[in-house]
Amino acid sequence: MRGPRFTDKVAAVTGAASGIGAAAARALAAEGAKVALLDANEAALRALEKEIPGSRAFTVDVASGASIKAAFDALLRAFGTVHVLVNGAGVIGKWTLQNMTEAEWDRVLDINLKGTALCTQAVIAPMRAQGGGAIVNVSSMAGKRVSFAGAANYTASKTGVIGFTWHAAFELGAYAIRVNAVCPGPTITGMTSKRTPEQLAATAQRIPLGRWVMPEDVANAILFLASDEAAMCTGTALDVDGGILVSNGSSYDEYFASRS
Repeated sequence: MRGPRFTDKVAAVTGAASGIGAAAARALAAEGAKVALLDANEAALRALEKEIPGSRAFTVDVASGASIKAAFDALLRAFGTVHVLVNGAGVIGKWTLQNMTEAEWDRVLDINLKGTALCTQAVIAPMRAQGGGAIVNVSSMAGKRVSFAGAANYTASKTGVIGFTWHAAFELGAYAIRVNAVCPGPTITGMTSKRTPEQLAATAQRIPLGRWVMPEDVANAILFLASDEAAMCTGTALDVDGGILVSNGSSYDEYFASRS
């Protein structure tokens, strides 16, 4: 039987207060990691810190370079190093291009893309010093096609995360730092809380595997990419979408009806 994959490892997770980030933090802790929890939502962060033994919470605004530096400086003082970074912080926007403000464009790009880049920069030195590490960025199926849930800034940010993942994997491979991404499909998180049961069911019908992605599904993929089992994986953007990308969003009923 396989033992814990992250014993004596330090894992930092941004966006840890909810959704995919919280699921990843719990999963890493369950496999032996000492988890640094990073998020802007201090109340939710403290609650998760109480839930996960040995974890430490660090409040951070990933849109701010100064806030990231302060948080990671504190993290490194507390844990000494970091072996795994999960860039999970993210937001979504709803505006169309016709009515999107510059501030709204910047907000989504700053959190989703700039935050990913700056948090990655913050762990390069300690990872180099210890001989390597693993970084997993949370992109989206919107990084590979138009986002129907988000807006142009969200699509641009998540496409950018994939491009950043490729380039960081190339640059950092010489230091044994692996950089990969996960691309979740429709996922049950706080972002879906306003959808009706009928809307949720209609989306599930368009997913070949027949259900929405759960945060734990994405966490499982993150742990694989962060683990030694993925020792030769870098620059990968792994789809965790139940097959919706390959189905192009068509339901089985529509597909077979068009061929009858």
